[in-house]
Amino acid sequence: SVSTEKNFFCGSIEDLRQVRAAVAVPVLYKDFVITPYQVHEARALGADLILILQTSAEPTVVTSLVERAHSLGMTAIVEVHSRLEAFRALEAGAQVIGVNAQDLRTLDFNMDTFAQIVDVIPEQVVAVAESGVAGPHDVFNYAQQGADAVLIGSALVMSNNPQSLVAEMVAAGAHPALATSRKSRVTREKKHD
Repeated sequence: SVSTEKNFFCGSIEDLRQVRAAVAVPVLYKDFVITPYQVHEARALGADLILILQTSAEPTVVTSLVERAHSLGMTAIVEVHSRLEAFRALEAGAQVIGVNAQDLRTLDFNMDTFAQIVDVIPEQVVAVAESGVAGPHDVFNYAQQGADAVLIGSALVMSNNPQSLVAEMVAAGAHPALATSRKSRVTREKKHD
């Protein structure tokens, strides 16, 4: 995940170029994608994924951006903050939905947001938990709630040993106590509430 947004997150497209040249894993162009130009720019820079905020555009625009990303062989992560936005993301054709625990208006975190939304995301759509992941315990909790993946940023940037932290987080997400199916995990979690 490489921030290319310069005004708020101090990122740049040069950062993305350098990361793409250094790694063979999929790379996310992390910006507020609201125009078709940005989708093409992301692809030209070698990005494999883009992030589209469901709240940032009209539903038809989100649909158009998702379709354009897919047509270029990219994956669009449509970010949501509510159940209604999740339904709209599905209508837009999202195959990956990111549930952000951070309220972008107040910048407050609600770590329960993912659990409140995940049950409306079908199993064939990848559910990503975003924001607020500080360590392996958070990864395990999100996985237990049904997350297929987590998007981690500041915890890695601030870590003295990011490689070790990533290894611990990956191990937590693959813990043998976790059910393999999201439906089983979500059902189990709801029964404990």
